[in-house]
Amino acid sequence: MADGKWIDGLNADLPVAEAARLALAVRLEAVAAQLGAPLTVVEAVHQLRVGTRRSRAALAVFHTCFSKKDAKAAKRALRKFRQAAGAVRDWDAFNAMLQESNAAKPAHDFLLGYALGQRAAAQAVLAETIDEGGDFRNLCETFPDRAAAPDDKSVRTFGDLAVMLDAQFAAFTQLVHTASHEPAQLHQVRILGKRLRYSIELFVTCFEPPLKERIYPAVEALQELLGGLQDASVAVERLESLRELAPALIPKEWLKVRPGLVKLLQSLRAKVRAGRKRFEAWRRDWEAIVEKHPLHAIRIAAK
Repeated sequence: MADGKWIDGLNADLPVAEAARLALAVRLEAVAAQLGAPLTVVEAVHQLRVGTRRSRAALAVFHTCFSKKDAKAAKRALRKFRQAAGAVRDWDAFNAMLQESNAAKPAHDFLLGYALGQRAAAQAVLAETIDEGGDFRNLCETFPDRAAAPDDKSVRTFGDLAVMLDAQFAAFTQLVHTASHEPAQLHQVRILGKRLRYSIELFVTCFEPPLKERIYPAVEALQELLGGLQDASVAVERLESLRELAPALIPKEWLKVRPGLVKLLQSLRAKVRAGRKRFEAWRRDWEAIVEKHPLHAIRIAAK
C-alpha cells in the first residue's frame, strides 16, 4: 500500500537483512511520497507524520542490521519531519474541533483567525524543513540496501525478531491496567499504543489471525479515542491561555468574544470527561482480549 501500513512479502521465514531492506524501502518511500504534497492539504500533512512514525518503528525493529552512524542519520531526518509536521497537524486538529463546535460567531471568528495564523507559521517551518531535507530521496534509495545480517547468530529470520513484540505488548498492557485519568498517564498510554500499533503492522504475518483481526483493531480504536481526548485537552489549555491573555490586549472585543469562548471551554471539558469514561470501557474490553489471545500462543514459529 502507498501509505506503508501493511508490507507485502514480509513473513516469518524471511532472512532478517532481507526483511529490513523490504520494510525500510516501503516505509521510507511512504514518507518521501508525502514531501511533495501541498502543505495546505490536511490529510497529506497527517500522512507525513504517520509515515515518519512508521519508519521510526521499522528502524527500531531492525536497528541491529545497520551501523549506528547510518541509523542515527535516518532517525535525525525523520525526527525533523515528524516534529515539523506534528506542529502543523496540531493546529489542523484545533481547526477541526472549532468547526465541529458550533461556537458563537464572535468567538468562532476570533479563534479561527488565531488558529489559521498559528497554522500558517507552523506550515512555514515545515516547508523550510522539507527544503533543507532535499537529500532525503537519496537516503530512501540507499539506506535500505545497507542492511546486513545482525551479529547475533540466534537471530536469522524475521520470525526470530517477532519475540520483541511480547515485551511491547506486556509493557503496554501493564500501563493500561494501572494508568489513572491524569493527562500525563493517558498520554503515555497513547505513546506506547502507537509504538505497539506500528510494530504490529510489521509483525502481523508472524502471528495467527487474532493479532490482525482482534488485537490490532483494539489498539487502533484506542488511538482514535485518546487522540480525540488529547486534542480536547490541548484545546482547553490553549483557550485558557487565551482567556488570560486576550482581555488586556483586546479589551473591547473581548466582551463579545468571552461568552462564546467560555461556552466552548465548558463543552471541551465535558468532552474530556466523556473520553475518560470511554477509556474505562475500552480498558475492560482490552483485558478480555488479552486473556483470550496471549501473544505467545498465536505466534508462528519460523522454519
